[in-house]
Amino acid sequence: MKQEYTPEELARLHKELYDILAEIVRVCDACNIPYFIQGGTAIGAFFEQSILPWDDDIDLGLTRENYNRFIKEAPALLGKDYFLQWPGSEPHTPYYFAKVMKRNTLFVEEDFEHLQMEKGIFVDVFPFDKVPDNQRLQKIHRVVCNFFNCCFMGKEIWMWNHIRKPQIKKPHSNRGFIPCFFNWLVDVTLPKMTIYRILSALQGMFNKRQTTYYNMVLMKRDHISVASIENPQRVPFGNLTVWAPSDLETYLRHHYPRLRRYIPKEEQMNHRPVYLSFDSSEIPTKA
Repeated sequence: MKQEYTPEELARLHKELYDILAEIVRVCDACNIPYFIQGGTAIGAFFEQSILPWDDDIDLGLTRENYNRFIKEAPALLGKDYFLQWPGSEPHTPYYFAKVMKRNTLFVEEDFEHLQMEKGIFVDVFPFDKVPDNQRLQKIHRVVCNFFNCCFMGKEIWMWNHIRKPQIKKPHSNRGFIPCFFNWLVDVTLPKMTIYRILSALQGMFNKRQTTYYNMVLMKRDHISVASIENPQRVPFGNLTVWAPSDLETYLRHHYPRLRRYIPKEEQMNHRPVYLSFDSSEIPTKA
């Protein structure tokens, strides 16, 4: 059974997350790089003006152009206590997106425990790309991008039941033998960064077109209107004021059809790691 956070751990974790977010906001403001809160972070801002009481991460989005500027310019501006992890700075990351991490902390997720990479407390930074309005084309776009994302992750960790021995305790069961075979074929043929460049190009292939929505592409529901991102609003979040999509409730109700303020405990989701430490020189807590 997965161990839950203690109230003291969550309080300390939230403080660290706010610190990382404040550093990202400082860098984005210095570079004039627009960003926006999204996902569970946007829910927290909408209902609580803070991180949700049980949540343990912060999610930011940037349009592809601004994301590319961020990963290029942020490393030189981030304080010495922070590290920008993305495929260009961390060869063994299984993530196509970026994380800003607090150095000398530990947040070790079970599936990725064995990977030789930085594993600090982090804030996720996602690239958002335009998606086609045509539903059929949108689905094809999503399926193809998800395939290459699986190829990208498969270079570091095999998460499925077919072709290779799974490297996680609970392999994902949503992929059959044939997609796993082609996943493996790409992995043995192409270097990891080549797969990353293909995935990024595919995600952004509609960015120069007039469309209605941005999305992380890999997600079916995570649509935010172009107008809502291009005309953001300032909202309170903890002790900060951050940028959010202008029509925040519309976005949230599209992404979370059962959106409500009070969620039963059994539906409260987080990512309690196997190791958590706010000072990695100390012995970390294991779940």
